[in-house]
This record gives sequence, structure tokens and C-alpha cells, in this order.
Amino acid sequence: MPLFPMSRLLRHARAHKYAVGYFEAWNLESILAVKDAAEEADSPVILGFNGGFLGNGRRRVAEDIFHYGALGTAIAERARVPAALILNEAARVPLLLQALEAGFNVIMHDHQECSPEESAVINQDLVRAAHAAGAEVEAEIGELPAHDLGTGRATPGEKTDPEAAAAFVRRTGVDALAVAVGNVHMLEGRKAPLDLDLIRTLSRRIEVPLVLHGGTGIEPAALAEAIRLGISKINVGTVLRRAFLLALESYFRTHEAARVDPSEGTSTGGEQDLLAGARRAVTVEVLRLMSLFGSAGMASRFSKEES
Repeated sequence: MPLFPMSRLLRHARAHKYAVGYFEAWNLESILAVKDAAEEADSPVILGFNGGFLGNGRRRVAEDIFHYGALGTAIAERARVPAALILNEAARVPLLLQALEAGFNVIMHDHQECSPEESAVINQDLVRAAHAAGAEVEAEIGELPAHDLGTGRATPGEKTDPEAAAAFVRRTGVDALAVAVGNVHMLEGRKAPLDLDLIRTLSRRIEVPLVLHGGTGIEPAALAEAIRLGISKINVGTVLRRAFLLALESYFRTHEAARVDPSEGTSTGGEQDLLAGARRAVTVEVLRLMSLFGSAGMASRFSKEES
């Protein structure tokens, strides 16, 4: 089926008190793992990649966004559930414009290095380009703290101001708004307390769907309440990468690399294939989160009600 507008998925979620997950992928196995989970759970889903990582100048090999667009669109369009495809948090505007050419139907600019005025101007331009291409734009107001696993510290953040957020949405015409309400990027090992009163206020003031980044570091009960109050999309990445890494670590505890048949270990997709095992580990984690977000079973309902 074709890519679905993310705003349609999120408005249905908001109306029926669940959240659609954006489960961030980084390679073939991870995006297939998310697709597998969505089909198994009968859940709408947002597939995609992180533009900050793909556009990172420290990469050993420069990536071609058209490769990722072709991969993502092929998987999303062949999925048996409604899916959108996002390039998330890219700092470079040219990369975001390329993503539209490459088939992504949602883009999001990383505004951390911009002033509020610069962010508004950039998002106005992105909205014009995206809407002309039949795509959509997610933006962020406020700034999430980012957790550093090495030091255990987090960068300073700034919660979303409702007045500024409402004015930003009116000015830019963005299709979804990510908010800073106590959530923390890349938080592991402990949970961030959400400002539920602020979510309630934002939900009343902001007409477009609200998005919660940093989904790994939030208590399940707080997530459930945030969804009830109006959060329609939740971003998750860190816990999926951790599941993938732990599956690889577990494999090499019981398999000596020099003694593994190379074909069995990397290519067959069977019980001895380390990538197949890591893919399934990610799928299991996504299934858990879809149940938590309330999206399991909602793909069929969406298709019936939105057809």
C-alpha cells in the first residue's frame, strides 16, 4: 500500500487515545524488524532513519540518502499495515530536501544550533517544499536534555512554552510538533519524570498532533497518561539499538567466530544467523512498546475507518 500521511495516522491515534510509534532504524535488519513487529501486532507505524546520524561527518563512508529512501519506501509500501517514512532530526537543510526527492513523506529539522527565529524561517521553507511534494514536516519547540552514557550527565534542556509553541505552529504550518516536557534523549538506566500538566496545556492549545521524543527513558505509567492527555506519536531509538547490541553480544558468548560457518552465521536467516537473531530481538522490543502505546490492533481499525 502507498505511504500514508503521518498526520492522518496521528489524528486517528489522538481521537482513539493511543500513540503511533516511530521506531528508529539504522540498517536493513532494524527497519525490517520494525516492519515485522507492526505486521505481527496489526499496528500502524512510522518507519525511518536519523538524519543526524546519516549526515554525520564522522562516518567512515558518506551515506547516500537515496539508498535509504529507496529502502524505506520499498519496505513501507509493501507492509501490510499503514506506514509513514520519516527522516528524523537532520541538521542540514539540503539533506532534508534530498530526502523529499528520495521518497520520505515526513522530514524533521534538528534546530539545536538555531535561534527560535532561524528555526521558524527554516521550517516555513521546509513546509512549503514538503507540501509541494505531498509530504509533511515535524518540528520541535523547546529543547530536550541529552543523556551521555559515558558521563551519566545530561545537557541542559528547555521545556516547551505553550504560547511560543502555538505561535510557531500558526506561523510555520508544520504538521506535527515535538515537545519538551521533561523527556530526555538517549536516557537509559533511569526514568525521566514527565510534566503532565504541561502536556495537558499544550494539548489544549496546539491543534496539530503532539510528539514525544526520548521514549526509552519514560515510565510506562507516565507514557500511558501522556497518551491519554494527547500525545499521538512517541519516538524510540536507544532501547532498540541496545536490544540489537545485546543480541549480538549473546551470540558471541556461545559462538566462537573462527568456528562459525560464515554462511550459517551471516546469510541463511536461520537459528545460527547472528543478524537474524538481532533482528528478532528488536522486533520483540517493538512489540512490547506497541502494546504499551495502545497501537496494537489499531491498523485494521484505521484502515476500516479511514478508507
